[in-house]
Amino acid sequence: MRSLLVFLSTLLLGLAITACGDLGTLDEVDPEAAPATPTWDEHVAPIVDQYCANCHSDSAQFGPAEGYVVETCAQVKRGWRSFASTTFESKSMPPGAAPRPSSSELLTIQRWHDQGAVCP
Repeated sequence: MRSLLVFLSTLLLGLAITACGDLGTLDEVDPEAAPATPTWDEHVAPIVDQYCANCHSDSAQFGPAEGYVVETCAQVKRGWRSFASTTFESKSMPPGAAPRPSSSELLTIQRWHDQGAVCP
């Protein structure tokens, strides 16, 4: 019985760590792991769609979470201060056990912003 409990505890810990993804700091990311000059359409939009838009869109089941919509490039640019604060600083988004962007995905978004956050 004890070995079963140890196994289950280890399994749950492994799942929890895996669910969190690669949460290192952007300084720890291999610079080659993200595109050097990311674009909204090719690189950033797919990340935002995967991790943010399910809750932060006009079509979300209960409306946009916190009234914040990130369906378009312009919306992300307009709300960058809040986006950066919750995504990069406090790391409170996505919340709870929701899948989180990897450090290389975060670096992609940060590079896009640092290079002028160009919208198509």
